[in-house]
Amino acid sequence: MNDSKPIIETKTPGAAVRMITQVAPFLLPVFFFKMAVLAFISPLPLFILTLRNPIWMSGLALACNVAILYLTGTQTEAGVATFCWLSVGVLFPYLIRRSGKIRLSFAFSYIYLIGVLVLTFAFLANRAGMGIIEYIRADISMGIDRLVAIPNSPVKTLVEEQGRDGLFKQLMTELPSGVMIATLIGFWINLLFASQFVQGFLSPQFWSEYRNPEWLIWPTLGCGALFAFTEHAPYYIGLNGFKFLLVFYGFQGLSVISFLLTRYKILGFGRALLFSMAIFLAMPLVLSLGFFDLWFDFRRKFGQS
Repeated sequence: MNDSKPIIETKTPGAAVRMITQVAPFLLPVFFFKMAVLAFISPLPLFILTLRNPIWMSGLALACNVAILYLTGTQTEAGVATFCWLSVGVLFPYLIRRSGKIRLSFAFSYIYLIGVLVLTFAFLANRAGMGIIEYIRADISMGIDRLVAIPNSPVKTLVEEQGRDGLFKQLMTELPSGVMIATLIGFWINLLFASQFVQGFLSPQFWSEYRNPEWLIWPTLGCGALFAFTEHAPYYIGLNGFKFLLVFYGFQGLSVISFLLTRYKILGFGRALLFSMAIFLAMPLVLSLGFFDLWFDFRRKFGQS
């Protein structure tokens, strides 16, 4: 997230809109979380509430949603939702309001969320008398067994194709980057939607000006170098790190595309269609565009043409 003057003054909504945005966050996060398709944007009502209201109101809405989810769901659901809502829906927008810096606010909120997840697993592992890796392995193993027992489960098909040991190894290999990427995209999606719903929250140029810091290339190359240690711990560390860092180049690639679409005045349905095609059909091209933009600065070249 770029910090080059991204935030402009928010406009005060009308009375009806203000009432809806103050009441909805007390119920909508639970509703979204229960619907798998909308789970990623379940922090959004809290995000918008935090941008416009005192922090105590966000805390009250958070407590209300956690209580509802605890009564209607499981402790695991309530725990996962609490940490996600707190970091993405409350802490992230609160830090943006206080500092005015998107990138710094994101970094602090993201590290907080990942740190809490690690500490939670460490606590559960210690309570079970295991190491954290051993606990995660046991948890994944039991999860596979439970999912295989479900009739017509996709996991059952994967077990038949790869074998149980093969699927278990794949999950253990890709779990770290999968969790980190999912949470990263969660931050990005909620920031994107908030910028659309809260008029004046971000400047119109924000999404077309995003640029990764130049030093990001070094950890990316370092992770790539670890691929030399085939089938050893450094290899898996490098693989997960490389996948995670690629997401940032994807963001920069999409930012370049956004700039080009704005440059050539492609708006509305055509813009949405081209973005969808880029994300779902041409992601390798988007990643390459973001990676090589560091050296070629496509926006400057096309801006001068």
